[in-house]
Amino acid sequence: MFKADQDLIKISRAVKNIESKNKVFWGRIVTGEAFITDMGRKKINDEFAPLAVDMETASIAHVCYVNKIPFLSIRCITDTAEHKGVENFEKNCVKSSIIAKNMTLAVLKEYRNQHK
Repeated sequence: MFKADQDLIKISRAVKNIESKNKVFWGRIVTGEAFITDMGRKKINDEFAPLAVDMETASIAHVCYVNKIPFLSIRCITDTAEHKGVENFEKNCVKSSIIAKNMTLAVLKEYRNQHK
C-alpha cells in the first residue's frame, strides 16, 4: 500500500476550496491489472471500500516511493458502476481532464510556493 504525502493532501484540501466547484473526495483508490467486471466489484468493495478503482495509480505511487518523491493522486471519474462503458468515458473525458489538470496545476503551484 502506498500512502499519499500528508503535505500534498493538506495543500489539495486548501486548493479545492479555491479552485474546484466540483465534488471532490479524499480516500482510497485500489489499483489492479485488469478491467473490473461485475463479479469482481463486490469482492473489491467488501475488502477495500475504495472510492475508485483504476489501472495506473499504484505504478506511479511505487515509482515515487522508490525515488522518495512526494506522491498524491488526483483522479476524475469518467464512468461508474451504474454509468459504465465507452460512451460515458468519451462523454466525460474532456471535462474530467480539464478538472484534473486545473487541480494538479493549483496543487503544484501552491507546493512550489511553500517550498521555495
